[in-house]
Amino acid sequence: MARKIDDEKIKRIKEATMQTIVENGIEDTTIAMIAKNANVSGGYLYRIYKGKQDLINELFFEKANSLYQELEFLLSVQQNTIESFINSFIQNRIIYFINEPIASKFYYQLLHNENFALPKDLRIKTLHVMETIKAIGLKSGEISENISLYQLHYHLFVYVIDYIHFKRKNIFGLKESINEDLPFLTQSILKIFKQ
Repeated sequence: MARKIDDEKIKRIKEATMQTIVENGIEDTTIAMIAKNANVSGGYLYRIYKGKQDLINELFFEKANSLYQELEFLLSVQQNTIESFINSFIQNRIIYFINEPIASKFYYQLLHNENFALPKDLRIKTLHVMETIKAIGLKSGEISENISLYQLHYHLFVYVIDYIHFKRKNIFGLKESINEDLPFLTQSILKIFKQ
């Protein structure tokens, strides 16, 4: 007989994984730490996941997949221009960062860790989304033919997420809101795409 999976425990495990990694880093986080923070036994965790890497891979896939679903939705609504699409996407990243700081920091850490890569089906989906964005941008004159799909992907994902997290660190101790940067980020990306 198959063991019943408790959805509430799985939710706690995922939240504890993100929190533990944000606090301790990916390499220093252990299954025992995650289990303790989720208030489950290590044995229960191992019944569901093969290990830490399996658990984190699932979370990374969920976070990345939700981003691409968002992109596909925004593209279905805004098909003639990329400026409003980019603006909406950046605004959503800022809102996500404000409302879900732990999940946002967790995704940021995974984005910069060599051990995590998109699974093949998400790479294919990503490529299709980038090709669609480029086609719209070429048609509207907002993207130069010289911009590669890698450049497009980098500036939409890595640049925006890095900037938000850089601003969060507030190294200068200034009282500035990340919301003030929405027009700056949108226009910066559009300028890059026209080169």
